[in-house]
Amino acid sequence: MKRKGLIINITIFFILINTRRYWEGDLGILAFPLFLILVIYYIILIILTIRQIIFAIKEKFLDKERIIIIIVSLMILILTYFKPEGIIDYDKLSGKDLLVAEREGAASCLSVMKFKENNKFVDKSICFGVDEIKGTYYKKGDTLFFKDVIYRESEKKYHEFAVIKLFKAANGIYFGKLISYKNKKDTVGIAFDITQNSFYKKQ
Repeated sequence: MKRKGLIINITIFFILINTRRYWEGDLGILAFPLFLILVIYYIILIILTIRQIIFAIKEKFLDKERIIIIIVSLMILILTYFKPEGIIDYDKLSGKDLLVAEREGAASCLSVMKFKENNKFVDKSICFGVDEIKGTYYKKGDTLFFKDVIYRESEKKYHEFAVIKLFKAANGIYFGKLISYKNKKDTVGIAFDITQNSFYKKQ
């Protein structure tokens, strides 16, 4: 690959990494293979950058264009290593978290629900892929009611509400449970461990 090809490819890689927040939730099961492709892509870019460094050493660093390409490539590779989710925290930009609840399923699958101060919520599931459900909510007592839900699988109906059940955990980690229910007839629900709760002050 020519040096200009390297800078083009590493720029595309940088854009993909820093915009993941916007598109990975829409890919579902395809998000995992794409993640593997990005990892392979990253390794190839490291090898190509090392190759350019070797050429630069042989040229005694006289080729200014090659030096610039190496510097840009190294900056992007290093930033990606330390900031694999991107240099901008889009989650914080979308609003302050008032309540965060997590649930670990089989095969280490993880679901995280975040309720923002701007009355928006995100339900993100990571399990051999990424699924992201977004919507708004309103709080009434200890119940959070879901509204305007954007669901990738539009044929499915999302849960109607979730109930906050507080308790004092012995290990001091969790702030209680969040039980999400399909509807009023649902008596079982799905339980999440609350890891952050700003809705209530400490008792």
